[in-house]
Amino acid sequence: MANKVIERRTYDDWKLFCEQTQDSTTVNISETKWDQDARIKRALKDYGFFFMTYLSVYTDEGKTECADFQINLANEVELKPRPESDPNKIAIAEWPREHAKSVHTVIGIPMWKIARRTLTGMLLMGKNEDDACNLLSDIQAQLQFNALFIHDFGEQFNFGDWQDGDFTTKEGIRFLAFGRDQSPRGARKGQLRPNYGACDDVDDDDIVNNQKRVKKVIKKIMGAMFFALDTRGGTLVVAGNRIHAQSILAHMVGDIKPGAPKRDGIYHSKIFAIDPKTGQPAWWQRYTLAMINSKVKAAGIYGRTEFFHENHVEGELFKDSYIHWIKMWHLLKQYSMIIGYFDPSFENNPTSDFKAVRVWAGLSKASGDWERHCLKSFVRRVPIIDAFEFMSALNDKLPGGVGILWYIEKQFSTKPFRDALTTHNKNRKAEGKKELVVLEDTTDKINKYMRIAQMQPSYINGENFYNQDEMYNPDMIEGNNQLKGIEPGYQTPDDSPDADQGAWNLLDQHKPQANFKPIIGKPKKRGW
Repeated sequence: MANKVIERRTYDDWKLFCEQTQDSTTVNISETKWDQDARIKRALKDYGFFFMTYLSVYTDEGKTECADFQINLANEVELKPRPESDPNKIAIAEWPREHAKSVHTVIGIPMWKIARRTLTGMLLMGKNEDDACNLLSDIQAQLQFNALFIHDFGEQFNFGDWQDGDFTTKEGIRFLAFGRDQSPRGARKGQLRPNYGACDDVDDDDIVNNQKRVKKVIKKIMGAMFFALDTRGGTLVVAGNRIHAQSILAHMVGDIKPGAPKRDGIYHSKIFAIDPKTGQPAWWQRYTLAMINSKVKAAGIYGRTEFFHENHVEGELFKDSYIHWIKMWHLLKQYSMIIGYFDPSFENNPTSDFKAVRVWAGLSKASGDWERHCLKSFVRRVPIIDAFEFMSALNDKLPGGVGILWYIEKQFSTKPFRDALTTHNKNRKAEGKKELVVLEDTTDKINKYMRIAQMQPSYINGENFYNQDEMYNPDMIEGNNQLKGIEPGYQTPDDSPDADQGAWNLLDQHKPQANFKPIIGKPKKRGW
């Protein structure tokens, strides 16, 4: 995300938008009361219809329908019943760039709540006050100049100015905008306390690189802002895309590292521009697959952050250009050998090493070339037994005639390891499943950095490939980011590249010897 200077919207710009809003929402004076009532009845229960009907200025002149994930978020916020014991809600809209995060969380959903008469006030946090005020200006424009909305739901706007980031409706509903470095100022309006808060794109490239500042904003969101909402039923919605592994949005979700749990009780809508399950655009009503692919290709690795929430790490020894993705599962029976290498840590705590399991296969090409294929990855801070579960689950999925040789470095074959494996296999046996066999790697190893750095020429030569089906898997992303973090004097985790090197060393022993020439002939008798 570029760090652009955000300026307050000019009055002329705002007036132009107001005119566009008014022109897009004309009232049919010849319609019957029955037609109007039918429209209102449907709009109150169908968010997609409501948005297309009253906010068509955001729909490419009525050509683009809402995406399923946009409707699902609105329904979660507004329609899903809440227990009396926990009437508050935190929702995270982790959506790609250009997928209408602001339009729906800052405009569409609040307008729907006004129509349904469930909004008592709204707080809006932006990167800074100007950004928040610009967003708030759209709501004021709708309330003042959306003719159809006013016709169906009555006049709303009363007094105040979006340029001040503060205005109130005739029913006393107050809208207040502020920057991430500010706090809500007297959020309550009379007896009405706001029950809806939105944080829109509060991350940027500067703040995500300063965790002290990030945590300060998180404290403000979960402190002053969340507690300014009505405890009897407040909703906080945080919208953005994940531009950094430990961004504000990532902290709000909670999974700032692979394997870390999400914040308890949140609704998390995480959308990729291309759905990894279907291979099609998530917002297919607006974008074609060719459009998405073209833009990602033009942006290169940076497009993956904006559209796929991938946190970019550019390596010094191992660069992004060395990481090649291809389809692999159809090659399972063609591999010379498949090695799974487990590099565990001794402890399980937030500062310990990762449990890293990397699965590599060797493919001998007809040309004589030797390729290494990374099939699967498991890189998490978890108990040892979780890694065993991953390994056995992968074994269970293999077709007949295909197997994986699992290895662990000898120094880690300790009593805790053996006890955990024994427990795992007892559970497997009780379930009638095949036990997991893990072999010891007895190779004498040199300095870890030297071993990993010696892998670089193979990457430069294009001999290594990664499973395209695992491109969005957090374990694969974490493992590859660890590889790219290797450089002289590095202080980043290295468990995954260490497992890679261990697997390679064993895998390459099965590489066909191109220069081997068999000698066939009759044995000669030796004389004495």
